[in-house]
Amino acid sequence: MRKAHVFIWPVRRYGLLGLLGVVAFVISLVVMHMMVAGIDWRGDYVSNLANEPFGWVFIVGAFVHGWGNLALTLGLRGALHSSRLRTWAVLLFGLAAVGILLAALFPIDPPGQPPSVVGRVHRAVSSAAFMLELAALFVFSVAFGRHLLWRRQQAVSLVLSVSAAVAMTVFVIAIQVDIAPGLAERVTLALLLAWELWVCLQLIRRSPPH
Repeated sequence: MRKAHVFIWPVRRYGLLGLLGVVAFVISLVVMHMMVAGIDWRGDYVSNLANEPFGWVFIVGAFVHGWGNLALTLGLRGALHSSRLRTWAVLLFGLAAVGILLAALFPIDPPGQPPSVVGRVHRAVSSAAFMLELAALFVFSVAFGRHLLWRRQQAVSLVLSVSAAVAMTVFVIAIQVDIAPGLAERVTLALLLAWELWVCLQLIRRSPPH
């Protein structure tokens, strides 16, 4: 049976660009962890990779990821009916994407150095990006339940959103008690990336015609 795309080409194009951003960022993380010896997965934050040798690989990956998420924002906007929920979800996700771009442009301070303006900006925007994206995931999940093409996918989105929320709560606690904050951050980031990857695939998927 010949299959047709679910969404129109502009939406699929934004989904492909979003997928490119996620893949570029994941590749940058893998390359950095393979090339740099002595990375403490449990204690070192992901952002510290920018201060390692070849840190530009991570910065470029994060920058491409930010632009990819902006494209994904437009794709999701085109894939959902106009509503207040869609407006809020798109706004929150778009702001989170801008936060990723700013976090890439303003790297974190190297460990042991006094806080700088650049470092403070990085911490502020990266923390905001985490929270904004998490909020966007939940709003999108509710919006999916009110859209015929997304209704069957709502459960997956909710499971990933709740898992990310639990992981982020653990991450905040880990920071406060200083126990494996780097590991907690990586788990949270992995779940957010999993949702992004999943939704990109939904935008570009094919299905049998009705």
